[in-house]
Amino acid sequence: MRKRSHFVPALRGRKRPPRPVWICLLLVLLVFGSASAARPVVVATLHPYADLLRQIAGDRAEVVQLLPSGASPHTFDPTPSQARSIAGASLVVMNGGVDAWATRLVASAAPNATLFVVTRNLSFDPIQGTDLVGANPHVWLDPSLMVALTPLLVRSLSAVDPVDAASFRANGASLTTSLRRLDEELARAMAPLRGAPFVPFHDGWPYFARRYGLDLIASIEPAAGREPSPKTIAEAIATIRRTHAKAVFDERQLNPRPAQVVAEAAGVPLVTLDPLGDASESYQDLMRANVSAIVRALTR
Repeated sequence: MRKRSHFVPALRGRKRPPRPVWICLLLVLLVFGSASAARPVVVATLHPYADLLRQIAGDRAEVVQLLPSGASPHTFDPTPSQARSIAGASLVVMNGGVDAWATRLVASAAPNATLFVVTRNLSFDPIQGTDLVGANPHVWLDPSLMVALTPLLVRSLSAVDPVDAASFRANGASLTTSLRRLDEELARAMAPLRGAPFVPFHDGWPYFARRYGLDLIASIEPAAGREPSPKTIAEAIATIRRTHAKAVFDERQLNPRPAQVVAEAAGVPLVTLDPLGDASESYQDLMRANVSAIVRALTR
């Protein structure tokens, strides 16, 4: 009897790659899959810090932002899904003060993460908050302070991922240059407004005002999330009229109604600022957009 052949013909029109090619492909997939799985998870409570971390880390870390777009850190309540998203995080970057809600979340969901609190580690000249609970925490709205923060973030990332430290340092150097140029650009744009009366919605802009020479004469909502009293509103209206302030500024994340009342009564326009931004824009572009809005409003 004729023996049955075990030869299997190749598919017509296709050639089987040599075995070494398959081995190489498999090795590449294994290497890149392992590298992807090994990327550290880095958490930031606020978009400005999440963006700075992304600019430093590039694709060598997975950056998770806790505060959703459009939400206020002053009134935010974390969800169970966010606890799951930060499980296994290597580093958590908090601002301090405005994001105290993240403390318990991190302690329960990412107990082994390194916790970096910006206002505890950054050297800066604090401004007292109007609600008298301590230093005003809104330091990210001064780009010169973010220049000083960048090497601290580089150091923190390098501590949790020493293998990629050289990449972090190189990206951090580029970010530092970019932030210095941003600060110079904004200073030039704001120079003609030095000493101009500035009325933001709440006490979130003192470091910005100090950096660029604005006279912060009043805040409509002294403590974010707390409705201003009729007395506070009346005082804000009187101050605007007395100082001839040209605009009132509300914020994207907060209820604009009190600011609308003040602006209408004082006879000035209401202009919206965004102190936090979202994933669609970089920190640099966020600050440029705010300065552009302020310059247009105060030079009319």
